[in-house]
Formats: sequence, structure tokens, C-alpha cells
Amino acid sequence: MNEKPVFVDLLTYFSRIDLYGEDSLDLLDRLSTNKLENLTEPYTGMGSVLTTNKGRIIDLLGVNRLPDRVLVTTAKESKEKVIEWIEFYTIMEDVSVKDISAETCHFRLLGEEWDELFPSISKLLLRDSMHCEIEGESVIAIREEMSNVPCIDIIGPITARSKISDFLGKKFNQFSLKEFNQFRLKLGIPVFGFELTEDFNPLEAGLISHISFNKGCYIGQEVVARLNTYDKVQRKLVKLAWQGNLERKEITCDGKPIGVITSAEKGIGLGFVRNTYAELQKELDCGDRKIVVTEILAE
Repeated sequence: MNEKPVFVDLLTYFSRIDLYGEDSLDLLDRLSTNKLENLTEPYTGMGSVLTTNKGRIIDLLGVNRLPDRVLVTTAKESKEKVIEWIEFYTIMEDVSVKDISAETCHFRLLGEEWDELFPSISKLLLRDSMHCEIEGESVIAIREEMSNVPCIDIIGPITARSKISDFLGKKFNQFSLKEFNQFRLKLGIPVFGFELTEDFNPLEAGLISHISFNKGCYIGQEVVARLNTYDKVQRKLVKLAWQGNLERKEITCDGKPIGVITSAEKGIGLGFVRNTYAELQKELDCGDRKIVVTEILAE
């Protein structure tokens, strides 16, 4: 990352959904992996994985309790599935869903030098939020992180997008989405459509910090709990490095298929390999290229 903190416009990268009704948080708690019932106060938040009944990943949600609603962030491409999933399981509950993606802008600041902008946000717990103003516009600031890099997500009205972008541009450098993707690969951050898909479960993808093993039932819980209790996770997400360009995605060792590359760009990428091969500096093959495991991203 540049020496100066940077910001990125995530308007089309994430989607934003509001849930209204007294049962909103309870329903999400029964659908996803984390103990959302612990969000007892406004402006508290956490990440939680929405899973299928087979314990596979639908998406990693950002959940934030606000005074009058629950704000959910999800990948742009998973939005329809997430809304469909919530509405399918809404039977007698007091829950209504509103897609606010077109009504809101979404920026992320990466770095640490924002005390002037958000003087008290460093006191917040991870994924908690606060209301504040930027150029007279009311926004929600959420404390986030990418690996060990502290971040702040700013969500405001779409009508303020240009004003907020101009304001941030005077204080920070800007990442394009391409640069943002390269950065997330360097940090080993899994994303929807690549590492976070129904081909994998949350334990394989290194999402254990978003899973509570002492909460009530949720969709897919039995599978996830069994995998964890009996150490049945067969694959691990790893960071990989290589020279040149890759023409294939299948990872092999001694001619045997042992994994798959899920994200790749400029000699680095992420992929899943069988546990036996998830070793630091382990040399593997991808077509005619040698690839090396540089980091284990799942426990």
C-alpha cells in the first residue's frame, strides 16, 4: 500500500441491505454462523457467514445493528441470493427487506491516519459503527480491518457520493478496484465468487472467527459443527506465489490433483489445497508452472 492512507470507492463492489422489524436480528441469527444475539446495543456489529443446509458458503455478511434497522453488507453478486434466502425463511417473523444499494454510496479507508476525520472511532470494537458528518452529509462509519490493516467503511447517501469522494481525495490517495483486488490478494482476503462459494465451507475458507460454536441452531450448523468437532476439514485456503502466467487452475503434486487456484494476478493468488500439502514453502504444480505456498490462511 502507498505510504499515505488510501481510499477506494466500493459502490459497485458491495451491496447494502436494510432489514426492518423486531425479528430481523433474530432471523439473521438463525440463518448464519455468528452469535448475532450479542448485538444488544445500537451501532454494534459483526461478521457472520450465511450457509446452505450443507454448511457451504453463500456469503460473508457484515451485520450492523442501528437504532431503527439492521444494516447488512454483502457482495454485489450475492445480493439477490442473500435477499432470496432471508425472504424464504421469513414466515411469521416481523421482517421486511429493503435493497438500498442504489440509494447509498460506500467507501473504504485503508490505513491509520484518520483521527482528524473520526476522532473517536479507534475506541470502537471491530465492526462497530458510529454516525458522523462529512462535508455536512450524515454517514455511517464502520470500523473494519483487512488482515492486520485497519479500515473504516463509510456509507452515506448516493447523492453525496461525489462530494465525499472529492473530500477524501484531498486527504488520501485513491485505489482503483483493480488495485484493491491486488491488495486483498497480498493480504490473503477471500471474497465472494472466488473463495467464498458453495464449493467450500467456512472452515476451509479461514472464516472461523465469524463462527460461534456455542449459539443456537442455524442453517448448516450440524455440518459445520461436525467438521470442527471431528477435525474433518479436508482442505485449507492458502496464499500462493509463482513466476510467469498460469494457464490452468488445477493444482497437482506428483501428478495427483490436490487443489485448485481460486484467485490469481501478477504472480500471487489464493487457492485451496488438501491439508497434507498445506505447508509453508511447499512446492506444487499448476500446469507447467511451479507454485509455492507462502501462507496458510485457514486453521
